[in-house]
Amino acid sequence: MRKSTVLAITALCGSLAGLLIANAQADEGSPKTGLPSPDHVVVAVFENHAYSQILGSRDAPYFNELAKDGAELTQSYAITHPSQPNYFAMFSGSTQKITDDSCYSPGFSTEPNLASELIAAGKTWGSYNEGLPEEGDTTCQQGRYARKHNPWFAFSNVPTTTAHTLDDFPTDFTRLPQVSFVVPDLCNDMHDCSVTTGDGWLKEKLGAYAAWAKTHNSLLVVTFDEDNRLAGNRIPTIVYGEPVEAGSTSDTTYNHYDLLRTIEDMYGLDHAGSAADAAGITGIWNTRGPAPAPATIVPGTPSGGTSPGTPGSGGTSSGNSGGPIGGSGICATPAWVQETIYTSGNVVSRNGRVWRAKWWTRGNEPGGPTAYGAWEDEGAC
Repeated sequence: MRKSTVLAITALCGSLAGLLIANAQADEGSPKTGLPSPDHVVVAVFENHAYSQILGSRDAPYFNELAKDGAELTQSYAITHPSQPNYFAMFSGSTQKITDDSCYSPGFSTEPNLASELIAAGKTWGSYNEGLPEEGDTTCQQGRYARKHNPWFAFSNVPTTTAHTLDDFPTDFTRLPQVSFVVPDLCNDMHDCSVTTGDGWLKEKLGAYAAWAKTHNSLLVVTFDEDNRLAGNRIPTIVYGEPVEAGSTSDTTYNHYDLLRTIEDMYGLDHAGSAADAAGITGIWNTRGPAPAPATIVPGTPSGGTSPGTPGSGGTSSGNSGGPIGGSGICATPAWVQETIYTSGNVVSRNGRVWRAKWWTRGNEPGGPTAYGAWEDEGAC
């Protein structure tokens, strides 16, 4: 057997092994249904206001600013009344047979929930609870603090140490968990105080994070537990951040289970309770971004014994963003850039191969351990 043939077979086997490894890495914890892969998601939950009381209201200028520069879900609905079962629904996909606002027994449930799913997947979770006496405290009510808005304390599979005071919300936002909930107290969530009060609180406490999320592949979701019982439980829900198409709206009907499903799918998680039958939120994600030139795959050189991707055997290696090697050794396709936003159909080269984006992605290295299924391997350069 000719030496060149042996080299070619060896290179082909190596490529196949690499492809199998990359596919296995992509399948594990990969986001589903074309959703973005945000670095951080912060969900802030307010109280007892209908859609028309917030969006379009002069009393809520910051809410409306976020809606204008982010995305607005115009047909977003709570699950039931009163408050407490709605929090359970958006956190665990079930009301857990809670039907009122009375104090539950801490740790009474072992059912799956957003936090337990994140932890099981090796990802990070936290809650920031205004008025909580101290980290992990299971007090039912104290002053303007009410545990009825903090369902995580009901689950024995969620460490109480992940329940923080609002003062613990970091100013270095890179230190945030991958997913967190922020819950204002009974005044600042508009339960006992005005829309103006809640609007000012949102800007003061989360305005800096919102601005940061706009340029750091992260999301702020602002929603309400329920309406004022006068609007069919239609509530305001706003999604804001870099992965969001600014000024977009969706008139698809969504509820708390759909929001839970969306976050689960973003992080490749299982689905808790009714989230399994819910739908991920679509139609608001950023489809802009650079449009690299169409892929130009330079054919290999079959004659002369040159094996694809074998420098020094007749081919040459390129310095294209990570040293792509293969084919003639020249990648005409633009190199992948870590800080660039790519959207469905964009084509890049990385490590001697051409990759096509399946959905919105930023910072997910094609073929690498952080790809999370965002790239389709189009073959060697």
